[in-house]
Amino acid sequence: MELYQLRQFAAAARLENMTRAAQKLNVAQPAVSKTIRHLENELGVELFERTGKGLRRTEAGDILLRYAQQILQAEEDARREIAESAQQAGSLCICALSLSEQIGEILSGFARVCGDIRFRVTTTPEQSDLLLDSAVSREEIPEDAELLGSEEICLAVPSSHRLAEQGSAALSELTEDSFIVLRNSHSFRQVSEHIFRTTGFDPRIAIECDSAPLQNRLIALGMGVALVASNAWQHTQQQNNDIRLLHIRDADCRRYLYMQTRSRYQTRGMRDFKTYLRRFFADIQDQAPTSSGTVSPS
Repeated sequence: MELYQLRQFAAAARLENMTRAAQKLNVAQPAVSKTIRHLENELGVELFERTGKGLRRTEAGDILLRYAQQILQAEEDARREIAESAQQAGSLCICALSLSEQIGEILSGFARVCGDIRFRVTTTPEQSDLLLDSAVSREEIPEDAELLGSEEICLAVPSSHRLAEQGSAALSELTEDSFIVLRNSHSFRQVSEHIFRTTGFDPRIAIECDSAPLQNRLIALGMGVALVASNAWQHTQQQNNDIRLLHIRDADCRRYLYMQTRSRYQTRGMRDFKTYLRRFFADIQDQAPTSSGTVSPS
């Protein structure tokens, strides 16, 4: 087996589609098909079942994918360690399933402090170096992950809302309100669904959007209300008197942010970046509001 074969196989196995795998790797689709056939002939097994919609991995395909990912990660680790030994500028691939609103500020702050490093930000955990995600409880954080901090999930309402000056609200008071949700954040959607499920609340979803700034703008215009992560919201927003954040009384509304190292070799750049993340979130925790009442934008 050659590395290029494993790379093409792994892409096809993850995407379960040869055309999309070829596009991702910037190679011709027939080349990927030929590679898969050669691997199957060499191993004497079928790696995929061909379906009308694409591919489905066989048991042998699952086994090869597991080893292929380890081999490709080892290759990447070797390149990184060699580059670091030669004192070349390092690179770091970050999978930001959470913290998408803050990742720009985090990266720019790190660059000011620690200098030259190339970043790639993705929403795909495979072959990323560091995963940033959240969980609805400490128990659901992976064992090999490190807790960065927690933050309250609050209710964002327009300043003209009937509950805006109360400082807190129960979800049961919002049965007639329209909710605005982010559809591109799987991680935050899981937290939101957990809150709704534990309270037995069925939100009336009126608007789905792809960005937090657009969500905030729609709230300010009185188009609806939304669940938001309070620290992230305060840390990234300028003074906005058109929106109020309210504590939620009838649910345990927190999410727990963590980082998980994905690559086996940790470059100096990764070690420095993880140290920076710890400081960044320690500062946020220190600034988090502790009193009850309206959570004011910073």
